[in-house]
Amino acid sequence: MPNRHKNRAAVYRPDPELYRRAQAAAGEVGLDMNACVIAFLHWLVGDTDELPHRPEPERRPAA
Repeated sequence: MPNRHKNRAAVYRPDPELYRRAQAAAGEVGLDMNACVIAFLHWLVGDTDELPHRPEPERRPAA
């Protein structure tokens, strides 16, 4: 079936502003959020020592 995915969706609920910033950062390096999350999970479980590339961080002033 065309609309069936191999894996079930995993739901997480990040802060909306954090999610917006993460989407923008992923787009800057030519990735999407799915690719970034999967790459991070591979790093987290030890499948790789490489984290996905990220743009130069925008440093926010301390509160």
